[in-house]
Amino acid sequence: MIKRAMARAGQIHCEGCGLNVTGKVIEFDHIVPEALILDKSAGLDIADGRVLGRDCCHRRPGGKTASDLSDIADAKRREAKHFGIRSKPGFRATGFAAPEPQRSASRPLTKPAAWRRDDP
Repeated sequence: MIKRAMARAGQIHCEGCGLNVTGKVIEFDHIVPEALILDKSAGLDIADGRVLGRDCCHRRPGGKTASDLSDIADAKRREAKHFGIRSKPGFRATGFAAPEPQRSASRPLTKPAAWRRDDP
């Protein structure tokens, strides 16, 4: 893979963006994420990978690793939905007991009313 990423002058270029990464940290990455490959018995070869610069393409925000993780999570959710797997329901509280109805118009007065003269 290094020979494939190397220019005629001997400089190594990122296969994702073409940036010169000679002397910088490089990483070897699968073109298709290994978690998304269905046939695990097939061996991996040089054509399945590429050389990426760590800071320019591979681990930068929104880079190859972040997009791979997103794609893998999407595939797992899609597979779970296909098989009918549901997530475990969360905690459900019983809630408060229902209060008694107030019936404020029909209940008798409990305190003597100051404005009534017939009260003792």
